[in-house]
Amino acid sequence: MKKILMIASAVSHFENFHIPYIKALSEQGNVIHTAALESYKNPFVQRHVQLPFRKKLFHPSNIKVIFVLAKLMRKEKYDVVCTNSTLAGFCGRMALILSGCKGTAALHICHGYLFSDGKGLKNKVYLFFEKLVRRRTDRLAVMNGEDLAIAEKYSLGRSIIYINGMGLDGSKFPQLPVQKTSALRKELGAGENTTLFLCAAEFSPRKNQRVILHACSLLKDKDYIIAFAGSGELLEDCKALAKELDVEKHVRFLGLRSDMNCLFRAADCLVSASIYEGMPFNVMEALYCGDNVILSDAKGNRDLADGSQLYPCGDFKALSLLMEKASPLAEHKNRLDKKYLLADALEKNIGLYDMENISP
Repeated sequence: MKKILMIASAVSHFENFHIPYIKALSEQGNVIHTAALESYKNPFVQRHVQLPFRKKLFHPSNIKVIFVLAKLMRKEKYDVVCTNSTLAGFCGRMALILSGCKGTAALHICHGYLFSDGKGLKNKVYLFFEKLVRRRTDRLAVMNGEDLAIAEKYSLGRSIIYINGMGLDGSKFPQLPVQKTSALRKELGAGENTTLFLCAAEFSPRKNQRVILHACSLLKDKDYIIAFAGSGELLEDCKALAKELDVEKHVRFLGLRSDMNCLFRAADCLVSASIYEGMPFNVMEALYCGDNVILSDAKGNRDLADGSQLYPCGDFKALSLLMEKASPLAEHKNRLDKKYLLADALEKNIGLYDMENISP
């Protein structure tokens, strides 16, 4: 029996990515503890610790998180600490350094570095912090080609492994009756010959929805509707921009939705303007549901697309040309390679926690 601590900045991270892994590891006889900002209940988790994470990496509360985690690690004497994403990844590994727990192995799962291998202060700062904890990163898992190149170039882990994401659970996206998807299209104002675009993402600078709205302003004669599913800090800004660009009659701001399967299966094409991704679930979901995709040429996105589906990041004119060519789908067929599905990913990724192969 091994004791494992999983750390994430938000509980939603466990809910979105780790529930199957927590269950599988527990059923193997391991003891699972979790740590995140909010409270969390899972029948396969023996202990959960709430941490005062703040989104800004340099917030004083995150320094407190490091010391709280270091104390927890000394007390519990974990066999493996698994960290996820940038903030929790840095705090968790720095805490492991401060704890002095040399018998604990460190696994970091990178869900997309917040930097590229280029110039600029932001890139240099984030790379600097990854370098600070690389000697305490026994195993590093990355999800896209660009992050793999960065990790290998700067030796950001003692062992570096490429994985095909955490796996999409296809059971959450079953086939639906045509009547149901047709009703949703009608509700959104999309007729039989209307191209229904979908953008499923948080409204944030990283997701860059303003680029999509500017592209829409160039589609003067096209019969289209674009539905934005999600909320976030830039939602009101995008609503104002849609009005300013005079594209309101084509745009639907749907907020957070519980019927994403129906939305994907009603839509003809997913549009992404992200500046960077890890392994984007919204793209995998759209492909699994049979949508076409138009994606910014950003890391993570390009791993899931062929060249004809990509446009230069931020180039709304190039995006508008691809949107102009898009048309309603006759039928939806799964377009996602099975290697990205949960059954395949779980079988391979569970080996990341193999204690015999992680040497602290």
